[in-house]
Amino acid sequence: MMTNIHVSTAQESQYVEMKICKQPRTEVAKKVTTRMVVESLVDQLIASNLISNERLFDQILYNKDIIWIQNENFNGHLFAKANITDQLKTKTNDFMMYMPTNPIVYDVNGEHYQLITRIDSTRAKPNLERLSQAPKAILSAARVNDLLCSIVMRFYEVYLEDLSRVVHKNKQLINFVEREYHQFLNAVKELNDNRLNWHPRGKGHELLLELIDNLQLLKSRPGKVLMDFSHSHSYVVVESSYPIYKKRQKTIQA
Repeated sequence: MMTNIHVSTAQESQYVEMKICKQPRTEVAKKVTTRMVVESLVDQLIASNLISNERLFDQILYNKDIIWIQNENFNGHLFAKANITDQLKTKTNDFMMYMPTNPIVYDVNGEHYQLITRIDSTRAKPNLERLSQAPKAILSAARVNDLLCSIVMRFYEVYLEDLSRVVHKNKQLINFVEREYHQFLNAVKELNDNRLNWHPRGKGHELLLELIDNLQLLKSRPGKVLMDFSHSHSYVVVESSYPIYKKRQKTIQA
């Protein structure tokens, strides 16, 4: 009698991806609020599959360089562990930094985190140097323009860094992403040089959102074809910046 035995070969590798899943919720806000643009950007980056979830979590969602909320006992970032969010309050008026009712919850490998929602209308332009400065703990509302810009910048930096580590480098894609990133930085610098209203209902904020919305990479998925306007009739194919190893099984008859 022949029996099929499934064994893993020595050449196999298995990549176990961190899972980040947004939990179902019903939006209760009657008007557009400042944190919605941050929520939308976070969801877009999670869905992109361009960098690994581990890198997304470590470098953006739970990174002091992006935002760091701290009181005497607890830390929070873009994400904070759901079981401590009621402890993270503003110093001046005791507002919770994370939504106390109808929170925005993400499941990260089985543990619940909440997205920061205390993002106010501070009239502040994006600080392009902030990621290179030592992070400082805050316990007040986040500045929306600064936060959006920092998230985008770090995403591009991580994607480029990880792409450069791929064995068979796609130099055309790397060059495309580098150009788009530098074009974004230059455009933000140009906005900063103008006397604009950076309130969330102001022109500066509106133009920053347009710049982010026009970034081709952020709307991409692995396999998407993008037009490279720096070269006539040229295109690039978007790739994930991390390897995915699927466990294969070899059938041996015995």
